[in-house]
Amino acid sequence: MDLATLEPVPDLLRRVRSELAASFATDKPLRVARAPGRLDVMGGIADYMGSLVLEMPLQVAAAVALQERDDRQIQVFSFNLLDDHRPFQFQVPLDALAKPLDELRRDLDAPGRQWAGYAVGPLAVLHDEGLIDVAKLDRGFNLAILSTVPEGGGVSSSAALEVAAMNAFVGHFDVQPLVDDPVRLAALCQKAENQVVGAPCGVMDQIASHMGQAGMLLKILCQPHEVQGTLPLPDGVVAVGLNTAVKHAVGGGAYGKTRTAAFMGHRLILDEMRKLGEAGGKTMTGDPTDGYLANLDPDDYKQLFRPRLPETLAGAAFLDQFDSHNDPATTIDPAETYHVQAAVDHHVLEAQRVRRFADFLERLDHHGRDKALRSAGHLMYASHKSYTDNAGLGAAEADLVIEHVKQHEPAGLFGARITGGGSGGTVAVLLEDAPSAWSAIDVIQEAYKSRYDQALTLLRDSSPGAAETGSHVVG
Repeated sequence: MDLATLEPVPDLLRRVRSELAASFATDKPLRVARAPGRLDVMGGIADYMGSLVLEMPLQVAAAVALQERDDRQIQVFSFNLLDDHRPFQFQVPLDALAKPLDELRRDLDAPGRQWAGYAVGPLAVLHDEGLIDVAKLDRGFNLAILSTVPEGGGVSSSAALEVAAMNAFVGHFDVQPLVDDPVRLAALCQKAENQVVGAPCGVMDQIASHMGQAGMLLKILCQPHEVQGTLPLPDGVVAVGLNTAVKHAVGGGAYGKTRTAAFMGHRLILDEMRKLGEAGGKTMTGDPTDGYLANLDPDDYKQLFRPRLPETLAGAAFLDQFDSHNDPATTIDPAETYHVQAAVDHHVLEAQRVRRFADFLERLDHHGRDKALRSAGHLMYASHKSYTDNAGLGAAEADLVIEHVKQHEPAGLFGARITGGGSGGTVAVLLEDAPSAWSAIDVIQEAYKSRYDQALTLLRDSSPGAAETGSHVVG
């Protein structure tokens, strides 16, 4: 597929040439890379606890144009952020990217600067990994960014930008080890978001944006990042997103608090496992869950461990008992109270829901088409309810969409759920690719507009991930 024809590359190239001619030399080539947003059909935040997740790349995408400068500065231009109707600019010395990542994060942790971490963070990570030496570079870069991925829409606007930028740098420096190892490339994009931007995301977004295939569900077992191939949707069935326009942030308080509570619960369960082993005359060595709540049998959890988990636990009380919750991406606040039992409920049972969802789609003939699709849809509803009741990441606007999907099931709608980090963003819907179903989607959009005076935007099409399209030098 021709990268230059994919959204939003043509528009980015046009705008660079027409609006940034003073910074980008017209007689020098540009390197362009592009990465799509993703629709989280099942799995969501359970990625950081080792769940299987099912992700589909979207048509909306981020694109980056790179060109060398004559000095050792990096100048970033964002067409998505405007300053007096001109592209927002951010400049940083190349040597700043050779600092330890925590120092760079502090440098960028200021209003008007943090967004640039998504674009320059991948270069800093390449340096940190020893794949390039920033200190030895003679020239800096101009970077221009244009994204059609809804910001805060729960469809990985940040991962799309990181992956596009990383592919531009990898192509420019010919970092062949990352071309040969797309999973590692995606993991380094996650490292940029975790350590440069400071957002505690899992890895599914970056893998889906980089390795996704158009129209397919990418199966990722997040232990930590095993790609298990693709899962085609059944003939005549599609997955789409409905963006509520309620912005969420993975770096926001609710997401981080739920993640922290889940890791606290995991540590408590391991302690209970040790005690049960000792009571039976056995010494537990290592972690029977291999580090992930997704590996805990749901029945064992319900019978043996859930009754021993506190519903709530103060951070200070946990730290009095344990030195750490074993999560490098979050910090326990001693003054905070965490809903431990509910967070663990979500992660253990969500992992089971995703496995069952995949089984229904993979063995459609065995289960019967209609029964399998209805059952898969009901698992999406259950996931949505758990996001709200257990993970604390629901949104009233998403609830309204879900209720309307349920009402229109006879038209060919099977199920729906809030996606990604929750707390707003986009709702994923599984439906028949039929006129009656699309008419129902139109009705739902109209009802949402009437209730909230806000458009419910349909994210319908899919496109290839960045690993398939790569980066290219143009003109």
